[in-house]
Amino acid sequence: MLLVVATLAGCGAVAGARALVGLAPAPAKPGWTSVTLAAAADANADSALAVDIVLVKDKAMLESLAAMSAAKYFGARADLQRTFPDSFSVLPIEITPGQQIRIDGQRFAKQRAWAALVFANYATPGEHRLRLLLDNQGYVLHLNAQEFIASDIKPGSAR
Repeated sequence: MLLVVATLAGCGAVAGARALVGLAPAPAKPGWTSVTLAAAADANADSALAVDIVLVKDKAMLESLAAMSAAKYFGARADLQRTFPDSFSVLPIEITPGQQIRIDGQRFAKQRAWAALVFANYATPGEHRLRLLLDNQGYVLHLNAQEFIASDIKPGSAR
């Protein structure tokens, strides 16, 4: 068995080898100290913007959500929450142009997830979806006129 694991690891199949011996990754707690949303003065054509931070607790649900655009997600969110209540948790936020909202990392401290996704319900077409790494210190989500980007918080930086 060890020879098989060593061979797989040597061939670049480290993930396969880890899974073979029961060391596959597990859901993790987000390590974020904070997540800040900063909306530009002209965000979403000068209209309020719905933003969901989604912690995905089921691998199959992760595949489904990661393939959805924000428009499709927001259209299906209520049905998904009713049908799969334990598969993901949602922190819904509404932000207005020019507003800044800081969410303390303690808000996420008791949850475990396979991944975190952010959906922004822009009026313009597009994916409007990002994946956040759970092991980063935190994020600033810059909500611009027609799209958004995430900047990670570096250790020692001002928050």
